Amino acid sequence: MIKISRITFLLVVISLLVGCSWVRPNTARSTHKFDYQKCIDKSKQMYPVMMVKKTYGEGYHTPIKTNCTSYGSGNHAYTKCTTTGGEYVPPTTGTTDVNSDKRNDAFGSCMRSKGYEIKGV
Repeated sequence: MIKISRITFLLVVISLLVGCSWVRPNTARSTHKFDYQKCIDKSKQMYPVMMVKKTYGEGYHTPIKTNCTSYGSGNHAYTKCTTTGGEYVPPTTGTTDVNSDKRNDAFGSCMRSKGYEIKGV
């Protein structure tokens, strides 16, 4: 199996988004659609969607801050303090398809094995 780099994959995706597609000379549209779908199915079978939870960064505690204000004078003086912060903020989490890159590589390899190339339209 031919492996392509992540950069190559990104170039392929960007090309597709800006009007490029997989082409093969003298290929009927129905054949192209059939081959394309076969490669999609094959790559999904080899590398199914596998969503996993991912953590980005680390959790942290907010800074603790104490503000005090004095009131009154003499025997009637008092100080009132308020403390804020110190709360734990968990790391950001999300989900990602860990098989996405491999599935896209497999798709590209499949299309190239059938004689297709990426060309601008």
